[in-house]
Formats: sequence, C-alpha cells, structure tokens
Amino acid sequence: MRVLIQWLFSLSLLLPITAFSKVVILSNYPLQKNNLESTVNKENYQTIVEILRSLEEVKNVSVEEKDEQITIKVERYPIIKSIKIIGNMAILRDKILSYLTLYEGAPLKETDAKSLEDKLKELYRENGHLEAQAKVNIQIDELGFVSIEIEVREGDVFFIGGGVYKGSSLDPNFLDERLGIIKGRIAKEGELSRKVFDLQDIYLSLGFWDSFAYYEGLQKAKMERPFWRVLLPIDPNIKRRPLRLVGALAEGIKNLLSHPISTLKAISGKGKLAYPVFYVYEGTRYQVFFEGNSFFSPQELLKISGLPQKGIDIFSLEEAKKSILNAYRSKGFFDVEVEYKQEGERILFSIREGQRYNAILDDQILPYDEEKLKKKLEEMIEQLWAEGYILAKGEIKTNIDRDKKLVDVSFDINEGKKQILKTIKYVGNNKDIAKIFREVNEKLPAVYSSTLIEQLNLRIEKYLKGNGYMEGSFEAEAMVEEEEDVINYIYTYKVLEGPRYKAGLDLYYGAKVTRSRELSYMTVREEFYSEKTVDETLYNFISSNLFIGVKIDTFIDTDKKQVHRLIKLQEDKRGFYDLGVGYNSQEGLILDLNLGLKNLFGIGLSSILNYKRSEKRETYSLNFEDPFLFTRKLWFKSNVFKDYQEHRVYTLDTQGFALSLGYRITRYTSFGPFFSISDNRYLGTSARLNKYGLFLLREYKDDIFNPRRVHYNSLSFLKASGDLNYTKAELNTFYFIPITTNLNLSFKVSGGSAWGSVPIFDRYFLGGLTNLRGYSYEEVGSPTGGKSFVFGRMELEVPLKGSFVFVPFYDVGGVEGSSNRLPRDIKHSFGFGGGVKTPVGPIRLDLAFPGERDFLKKFKLYLSVGYIY
Repeated sequence: MRVLIQWLFSLSLLLPITAFSKVVILSNYPLQKNNLESTVNKENYQTIVEILRSLEEVKNVSVEEKDEQITIKVERYPIIKSIKIIGNMAILRDKILSYLTLYEGAPLKETDAKSLEDKLKELYRENGHLEAQAKVNIQIDELGFVSIEIEVREGDVFFIGGGVYKGSSLDPNFLDERLGIIKGRIAKEGELSRKVFDLQDIYLSLGFWDSFAYYEGLQKAKMERPFWRVLLPIDPNIKRRPLRLVGALAEGIKNLLSHPISTLKAISGKGKLAYPVFYVYEGTRYQVFFEGNSFFSPQELLKISGLPQKGIDIFSLEEAKKSILNAYRSKGFFDVEVEYKQEGERILFSIREGQRYNAILDDQILPYDEEKLKKKLEEMIEQLWAEGYILAKGEIKTNIDRDKKLVDVSFDINEGKKQILKTIKYVGNNKDIAKIFREVNEKLPAVYSSTLIEQLNLRIEKYLKGNGYMEGSFEAEAMVEEEEDVINYIYTYKVLEGPRYKAGLDLYYGAKVTRSRELSYMTVREEFYSEKTVDETLYNFISSNLFIGVKIDTFIDTDKKQVHRLIKLQEDKRGFYDLGVGYNSQEGLILDLNLGLKNLFGIGLSSILNYKRSEKRETYSLNFEDPFLFTRKLWFKSNVFKDYQEHRVYTLDTQGFALSLGYRITRYTSFGPFFSISDNRYLGTSARLNKYGLFLLREYKDDIFNPRRVHYNSLSFLKASGDLNYTKAELNTFYFIPITTNLNLSFKVSGGSAWGSVPIFDRYFLGGLTNLRGYSYEEVGSPTGGKSFVFGRMELEVPLKGSFVFVPFYDVGGVEGSSNRLPRDIKHSFGFGGGVKTPVGPIRLDLAFPGERDFLKKFKLYLSVGYIY
C-alpha cells in the first residue's frame, strides 16, 4: 500500500508536465487552411518546422521553448489577393503580370513599389514607350493579403529615325543597313543597344582591327515634318523587291493597328523619334593583300591568319605567318614559303606554294590532306569500338620523300582486346530487383559500356528510394575473364535494402473549401512509402478537377523510419460559364451555354450544365458526379439530358435521366449498378424505356502519367422494360503492352448480344474510327442493325525518331441479325497510321482500306487523339 501511494504521488508530480506541455504555431499572418496546426505535437514538431520552412509563402521559422511550451513562430510573406491595372492600352495585362512575376494567390516577396515601377518602365521601353510612367500602390491588410494597384501612363511610341555614329568616317546609311536599323520601326531600347556588338564586327570585317565601339543611349526628338516611313519601314537587306515591299507594308499596318495614335501623330508630323547613338574609335584601317596563292582564296587566308581578331603588331604578324604555313602543310604543300612586309596600313603576304605532295595509302595515290586522314583514322577507331575494341587507339605515321613529292602514309593502330560485358549477377531475394537484372541481362553479352552500368545503378537507386528503402545501397564486384582476344567482365551486385520506411504524416496545405475528409479520400496511402502511391495521389487530385495546382513534397524522418508527405493545393474557381452564339445553314441561329459548379459543399461534388438552343431543336445535359462519394471506395455519376443524334439510317431524339454508382473493389477495378429512364423518338415512332443493369470495369496503367502498359476491360449486362422489352450483354477488352524495347502491341476484342424487341438505336453497327476503319460510319450492319457482333483489332506501334511513331493495324469484325448465332459475314480492313506521343496520349492520322476489290480507291482517313478503347 505504501508503494502504491508513493507511485501515485510521483505520478501527480508528472501530470502538470504532460497535461499542460503543448506545441503551438504562431504566425504574423494567418496561414492558409491546413492540418499542420492540428497535427503538431512534441514528437513531430521538428518535422513540422522543416515542412513550414519549405513553403514558398513562408519567409522564416523559429522555435522557442519556454514554460514547458514549444512555440513555432512563422513569418509569412503577404499573399496577393487582387491586382488592378489601369492605363495599359499597348501591353496586355497578362504580359505585364508575367514580366513583373505577379500572380493572384502567390506570395509577394518584393514589397518595394519603386522597384516594380522601374521594372514596368523597363518593359515599356522595350516596346517603344520611352517616356512611359508607372505608379504602383501596395496595400497589405491585417490578414496579410495584398491589393496592388498599377497605374500606367504609356505616352507616345517612339519610332527609329536612324543611327548616330560618333567618330565614324563611314556613311551612316551604310551602317544602318548593315545593322538592320530600319527607319520607321518602333524603337526598342534593349534591341538597339545590342547592335553595338554587330557594329564592332562590321568594323573588324572592314579592316579596322584596332577599333572599338560602345553604345551611348537613345537620343529623343520631336518630329518637324510628316514621317511617312512608319507606314512603310523598308528593310534594304531584303533584296527581292516584291518581298521587301510586302514586308514593309505588313509592318506599317501592324504599327497602325497596334499603336494607332502614335502612328497617326507621326504621319501628321507631331510624333516622336529616337536615334540610337554609338561612339566609334576607328583606329587604322588595314589592308591585307596576298600574292602567289592559288589553293586558298584571300578570304580563307585572312581567316586563317586571325589578324582581324588579334590586330596588327610584330607578334600577331609572326603568328599569322605560322598559321598560314601550317594550313598549307596540312594540305600537302611541304615546300611552301611565306613572307610578309608592312608599309603603314598595308600588309603584303608573299606565298610560294610549290608542288602539292601526294599521299600513298593502301596502294592508293591521293593528294595529301591531313584533315581527311584524321577523319579516316577516326572512322577506323570508331568501327573498332563498335566491335568491342573500346581501348583501341591509333596515330598517323608519315614518311616524306621530297624528291618524289610523295608522302608514305600508314595508320599505326593498337586494337587491344575486345571488352565484353558478359553478364551481371544479382545476389538477393527481392523479386522486383531481380526483374531489373533480368531485363538488363537480356541485352548481354554486349560491348562493354559504362553507360549501361550507370543506367543500371540509377534503376536500382530509383527502385530503392521509390519503394521506401531510404537507407538502401548496393555494392558491385567486377570479375575479369581473359581469353586470347577477349576480356569478359562479370559483375556481381549485392543490394542492401535496409529498413523500409513507413508512410508517415499526410499533411495538407492550401485547400480553402474542400473538406479534410474528402482530401483523405483522394489520398492513396499504404503501410510503406512508395513513389507509386505519390503518383496515384497526385493523379486523384488532378483528375478530381477541383484543383489548378497540386504539388506533393516528401520529408524523410530517419529517427522514426518514416516518410511524411506535404500536399500543397490551389483550388480552382468553384464556378464558371461560357456563352456562345453562332449560325449555320442547317441549324440557323445557335445559342450555346455552359455553366459549371465545382466542389459543392466541399465534398468534391461537381455539376456541369450544357444547354444548346437552335432554330430547329433544343438539347441539354445536366451532370452531377463525385469521384469519391463519402468514401474512397464509392463514386457516382448522374445525368439529366435531352439529346439529338444523327446516325447513318436514323435519327434519335431522346430525353431522360441516367445514374451509375461504382464501388472500387481494387484500385483499378469497379463494379456497380446503373439505371436510366428515357423517352426516345426514332423512325416515326417513340418508346419509353426503363434500363437497369450491372457493370464491371477495370482500367490499369503501369504509370499514371507516362504509361507503357494499359489494360481496359468492361463487362455490362442490361435489362430494358417499358414500351419494349429486351436484354443486352457486352464485353470489351483492350490491351496496350510492350513486346520489346522498341515495339509495342495493342489489341482490342469486343462482342455483344441482344435478345428481345431491340430498337434500332440499341442494335449493333460497325464501321468508322473506333472499329473497322476501312468502312464508313455504321456501314456494316445497315440498314436495320444486328443483334450480335464481334470485333477485333491489332496494332503494332513502332517508335521512330523522337516521339514519332508508325502504326500498322488490322481490324476484323461482323454483325449478325440474330442473337442466337455468331456473325457469319466477317469483314476486315487494314492500314497504317503515323503520329506523335503527347502527355494526353498519341495524336494520330490513320489511312485505312477495306478488305475488298479496288480497295485503293476506297480508302478512309481518320484523325484521333488518345487511346481508342
């Protein structure tokens, strides 16, 4: 009893510490909605501090421990709430904000209004408004939100009046033409200032090798008379007269449309001109002459000499002489002599070339050319490397016979032994890692390549880090087997996985409306961390269509062997609309309205209304859907609709209601019921139908964003009652799988049957883009459609250069009027397509032919985007 009392007394002393010690987060401005503040405790506060420091809007984080309380102090940047710009006529709002790097919702790290004003004036100077003024007003409220008001006084646009060249003896018009300074163009200060480098090159090309030039600035002036060149800024560098006039006229029209007031002022003589001013120190203008040369032209010799870049002095002239001698000797002129003399600015090189020597190589006699010999040696070495002699090296040996003017040439090549990467062994029991080694060994034996080893190392590292083995490492031992002409390398890898880190905290930051429970439904979480769950989580957030910005950062806790995730979110606008009015001869006047509401009640529920009204008909579709209906497992879609469809042999007016509810059995597989009520008008009759049934759907991608393997399988059973009674069952299977590194196979198999009084709009037809591409839309099965069908498609995707692919394909299928037997009249079509792979799927153009006589005359063309299931 006494021991118990002592234990209770000791516990009472500890209670104040454990009960009242806490961690709080204080910020100068309120942080965006998050669960960091509700999650932080004494055990994880250091991780929370690290995460807070990673936020772009956080300037500084400090920690203070006092009176058994841990206080995390956060200094947050102000957040831009609104930006108002007035006075901008010549430059669009988006371009201004992009240049200033200001965006609504972004942190404002630079609160100095003057620096923003200077930057904005710089933008306007780059667009010809040399006297533009800007006023920026920044207001920060008590919650840390920023309102920015930008007032711009653009002023007149300045037009180029021509260049000013101080210290130059050359004709200004000549320099204007060479520099591309066109009178009548808009004066863009930065572009004009960079002309100084071209000006320096012009002077060097003219022999002013001691010259230098610099840019002084723009000289502004008011026009004294009408300046018509703004309507026809002619570029004399365009030699062909029609093109020159058309280009000038197009630029003049652009001036008038983009800057009408400034252009009209210029025409009336009241506009503004700008003259770029350059200062030039010309120095001496040298002239270099060459005599006695026939193999090299004077221009080639001047370039070889390097004098324009080095200038003229005794050292540069000696270097030029040596360079010319070496150039001639490399071409077989071994008796060449070069002399020079200088008389003021005149330099004369006298060359006695002599006879060009021939080279004897492999019993062939050719003019000696050192450059060609080196290239031939390089090709021989590269061929040996390709054969496995990666240590091969060689040199050119020459023996000059000056009497016969011949050079005996031979290649001294040391091949060494072939270096072969024979096999790479893996010691361990991890099946996924073993698979990596199997794939690498499929390419072996091969010429030894360090690149292949580096790629393997990267794959191992990616696997370890991507599956939570944050402390994983590997060792590689190389064993050499030497044969007579071959050295075989055998690598043995030991992969040390270490502890597998578990999934830690899932923290959310920035979601203002979406509820935390809904966020957790979108988050894919397993016991252990993996990059795959990160990608799937990212995909869920993006595909929910609720967010315009999603970023997931990871933080490693080595003490607890955990990986924490911070999911930073930027919600999209909750409402949007689009209104369009058009006209065509078939429908007449058309009104098209789209209205959408997202994230209703913060649970991810979205609604989209599409309403279309023409002089002939009215259609609409009101959709409700939620990809995560109160749980990670459920999803639903519903639709109230009125629709019109045109088919090959009938038209269909339908209106009604449809609902489908799905339950995710696994991450990729769902099943559930669907139900619809519809009124249908077709072929002069009508039918009210109640449809209900079940579906089973599986859609798999091995990589969410860049899949190499895609599976799509669907099975559905439908029962219709009402004015007509019938039953339908359909199966659809699509696979896209890699066969080899450079070859992919895709195939589709589908079929279905219908029993009872099946209306034409629920019968089967084939033909068109999605099936039997060699036939027109719904051509197979016309005119009444069938009660059963089968279809198959096979394609080979052959990668070409870059993202381009070539795709030969073959389609086969048929439609049968009876539901009790398989189709007997089987059609087939074939063809090929070409396209490019993009993030949204392949963009393809297909050319298809029917399997009939004269098929070349019956081809079809199709343009498609994405995978066609």
